[in-house]
Order: sequence, then structure tokens, then C-alpha cells
Amino acid sequence: MTFNTDMTLAEAAGRYLATVKETERASAQAELNRFIRHFGTDLRTSSLRAIDVEDYQEKVEKTGADVARRLEPLKSFLTFVYKQGGTETNLGKLIKARRTTVVRAGPRKSARMAPSDEETIHLTSEGYQNLKKELEYLTTVKRAEIARDLYEARIDKDFRENAPYDAAKQHQAEIEARIRQLEHTLAVAQIVDQTTRENQVGIGSTVLLRDLTHDEELTYTLVGTSEANPVAGRISVVSPVGKALLDRRVGDEIEVAAPIGIVRYRVEQIVS
Repeated sequence: MTFNTDMTLAEAAGRYLATVKETERASAQAELNRFIRHFGTDLRTSSLRAIDVEDYQEKVEKTGADVARRLEPLKSFLTFVYKQGGTETNLGKLIKARRTTVVRAGPRKSARMAPSDEETIHLTSEGYQNLKKELEYLTTVKRAEIARDLYEARIDKDFRENAPYDAAKQHQAEIEARIRQLEHTLAVAQIVDQTTRENQVGIGSTVLLRDLTHDEELTYTLVGTSEANPVAGRISVVSPVGKALLDRRVGDEIEVAAPIGIVRYRVEQIVS
């Protein structure tokens, strides 16, 4: 059984729970309900990001609850979604890895690792610049805004019931997590020069396709995983269609396995 990236978290959870033992289903459903309420029932599985999962785990850990018991169903669910094609990477792996990095000893710089070839993230020039702009905004604008919010919230000395202070601290944690992710991505990024490819599909290519199965035209732009946005027509090179399109030329036909069966496409035009 497989499902496509248009499936919502709620729909994916329903399919996953059908595979869980009846004796474990109630506890798994309770935790998945919390997870889905946090992100919204309409969020698509393809829109779920690594930083979202990491931040959610951090929230669970801060509750002081039995973390292992609460997060195990989530880890299994995310692994299930990945195996069924709902996400491009196994976000379930982040559950275990995140616990080792929640508390950092010593300066932040010492915790960062030098990038290796295996960590390279391919980005278009546009995607790289967008991430740089986001990082600059977060470090120069958002940090200052949050610092101001924390200062104002501290005026109320009763921290036990200081909801604005708690909210500001939580926002600060989320922003700092995003900053760390952006810094890492930019550090290991490799900008792809699409102009070096002659009439072949590659990262950065915008491709006009003819869906031969359903007789319709589609336009996709191939990007790295960190830039993917299927709703906007930006698909990852590791997605089924993206992988099939790489290195193709105008006139080439490809076949892609989909939940509804095999879909055939023909490359009509390549815009570099």
C-alpha cells in the first residue's frame, strides 16, 4: 500500500494506525492526535520538515513526561510515512538523533562539524540566495524582536504565571533552531550551474511535460530537497518524477510508478 505526497497527516495517521496491534493502538493514537493537532489536520506529509519534527520533540521533552514512551509511536509513524512514499527522507530517524543535541556543552562552535562530501546539499542559485536572505533576517531582525519581547515580559516578575515570557522563550528556541539549520545548509551547499548542461534536465531546470496517461501538460522545476515545494511546482530531484527526469532530453519519454499505476510522460521543453 502506498500513498502520494498530497495525503494529509490525519489521513496518513489513519492508515498507519490500521497496521498497529490492537493492544497498542489506543496509546499510539493518543500521541499521534497530539502531533497532528500541533501541526494541523490539513498539513500534507510532503510539507513536514525536519526542523518541525525536531522542534516538536523538544516540546515533548520539556514536559518532563516519559519521552521514550511518548515519542516511540511518532518515530514508527514517520518511518511508516517515509516507506509509503509520503516524505522524501525518513524523519523518524530524527527522533533518536535529536536527543543527543538538545543540551550542548561548551561553545556552539565546538559542536559543529566540518562538512563532508556526504553532507553536500545541492541548491539552485536562487535557492541559495533565498536561504541567505532568510538567515540574515532571522539574525538581524528576529533576534532583536525576540530580545525586546523577553525584556518586556520580564517586567512581570511572577515568572510562574508569565505566559508572554514563556511564549517568547519558546519562539526564541524555534528561531535559534532554524538559524542553526540554515547555517549548516549554507555551509555544505553546492550551487548547481545549470548553464553547463546542454539541453539536458538537471537541478534548476524548468521542464514542460506532457502527461501521456492523462493527456495534460505539467510544468515542474527540479530543485534540491531543501527547496522542494510540490504545491508551487518545485519538485525534488530525489522524488520519483525528479529522479526519472534527470539527464533527459526533449522528446524523451519516462515512466513513473504512482499510487494509481504507471504514469507516462514526454519531455516537451527544457528551460535552463
